[in-house]
Amino acid sequence: YIFRTSDYTELAKLTAADGLAKDNFGSSVAIDGNTVVVGATGVDDAGEASGAVYVFSTSDSWNTYTENKLTASDGAEWDQFGISVAIDGGVFVAGTYNGKDTAYVFRASDGVELAKLTAADGAAGNFFGESLAIDGGTVVVGARGDNNVTGAVYVFRASDGAQLAKLTASDGAAGDHFGHSVAIDGDTVVVGARGVNTQTGAAYVFRTTDGWDTYVEVAKLTASDGAYEDLFGQSVAINGATVVVGASQSRKLQ
Repeated sequence: YIFRTSDYTELAKLTAADGLAKDNFGSSVAIDGNTVVVGATGVDDAGEASGAVYVFSTSDSWNTYTENKLTASDGAEWDQFGISVAIDGGVFVAGTYNGKDTAYVFRASDGVELAKLTAADGAAGNFFGESLAIDGGTVVVGARGDNNVTGAVYVFRASDGAQLAKLTASDGAAGDHFGHSVAIDGDTVVVGARGVNTQTGAAYVFRTTDGWDTYVEVAKLTASDGAYEDLFGQSVAINGATVVVGASQSRKLQ
């Protein structure tokens, strides 16, 4: 569903033209300008739950719109392509799940696949691609299963898929799930690690000044009233100088 934020009027309800039961259309969503990207992890065009991504565009405030359905060039059964999506500046990225450990970069206007992203030191089951974000031609991809679920985040150049950096927490430990969530704004990346300190959770902030040739971990964020199993870091977002972190199992209001 698409809403106008000025008055919260519902502008459109998007559905897949070829939608079927159990497609999971809406597994993930992202928007930039007049383009919306929707993941549908249950689509079975290349085998059960291979997944698909739908790109919708409008030129008249969603009175009418176009639809383009995309699948991965090497899609296979249980990939769950579309488990995560992000878009910026006419380029979007979509991740996979269940051991595929791959993300893909597409041009939104025509659906051309620009790059296939994999970690230089990746291994099956790292959950690479379960979380991702893009800003200004830079893609960040979480791999929370890396190194015995300590977790890692990889930074890529969207145009050609080149890996620029691998981010890890300075105090990372097994079971942290660092990379469960990621966000990027300019030269700053935020990473959620919901498993830190017996799932109390934390988020880490990284910054670069030279295109990720070098970078520093500038902050570790924790909740002032954090408690066991809060899962602080389940979700993260950043805009400018402000970071938001979700704690999906916090019991403070229960």
